[in-house]
Amino acid sequence: MTEEGEKLLSIKDLKTHFFTERGVVKAVDGINLEIGKGKILGLVGESGSGKTVTALSIVRLVSYPGKILNGYILFQNENLLEKNEREMRHIRGNRISMIFQDPMSCLNPVFTVGDQVAEAIRLHQDIPRSEIEQSVVNIFEKVGIPDAKKRLKEHPHKFSGGMRQRVMIAMALSCHPDLLIADEPTTNLDVTIQLQILNLMRKIKRDFKTSILLITHDLGVIAEMADHVAVMYAGKIMEYSDVVEVFSNPLHPYTKALLESVPRLDVETRRLRVIPGTVPELLNPPDGCRFSPRCAYTREVCRKEVPPLIEIKRGHSVACLRMNDIDTERGDNNV
Repeated sequence: MTEEGEKLLSIKDLKTHFFTERGVVKAVDGINLEIGKGKILGLVGESGSGKTVTALSIVRLVSYPGKILNGYILFQNENLLEKNEREMRHIRGNRISMIFQDPMSCLNPVFTVGDQVAEAIRLHQDIPRSEIEQSVVNIFEKVGIPDAKKRLKEHPHKFSGGMRQRVMIAMALSCHPDLLIADEPTTNLDVTIQLQILNLMRKIKRDFKTSILLITHDLGVIAEMADHVAVMYAGKIMEYSDVVEVFSNPLHPYTKALLESVPRLDVETRRLRVIPGTVPELLNPPDGCRFSPRCAYTREVCRKEVPPLIEIKRGHSVACLRMNDIDTERGDNNV
């Protein structure tokens, strides 16, 4: 993973479970992650794999009946799980900001967008009240909202989906955070607006030296944006490496299946792969490897033993008991 001196965030053996009337939902079940300073980590996986719960765990916003049971989250060498709520309020929005996938549900329809961004600045920045409006104008201009001085006086319903997402990004950046968590930031936006938002995030990384945790199920977005990729499935990390390595040399069967299910322009026309089944219900996950019920290479050992996430070479970690046998079996099947 990331070299020691470059770490901004380090997550070790994090477990976040939900205690429901039906039983315990193991949404995040012992994951390890690292994000380097000024880097983008793409967290990818199907819906229901635990990506959003991971993000909410980082900022300690897991709601009842959820509970963080185990592990540590080191942010700039401070364990966030040891912070009290007052300390976390100072960290949220100030040093760590989060962009949610539906900006309309996060923006208050009663207040102007300018007031909402100004409130974040007032809470976290030591700026005279007389200068706050100009600060809002400046950040609106940086995220590409035209006619910023006029538009900050408008309410959220006057903005398009793409512009509302820019307002959310402006709010997140208003206090110059070290880490930006973006949870499906381009969902429900058309392709042109998606590209604008992704270019904006790339600019944020470059201009502000901000690290980004980019959560998505879109492998195209990951390929375009991320420095490193963590592939998540049913509450576990299946594979972790730099983005080039994951796309050119995927080693986990789930990663391979995801990549084979996406159309590509650089290869000859081929039938896209469909991964059979669905992500298991985490109330009662399968024994052994969580992917074993859907994996074409499953053997008895896979159903009994939980595969650890092992670094098989520098910077590339995989959780698969049969990783070394898969290419051989593929060759035999193609004979």
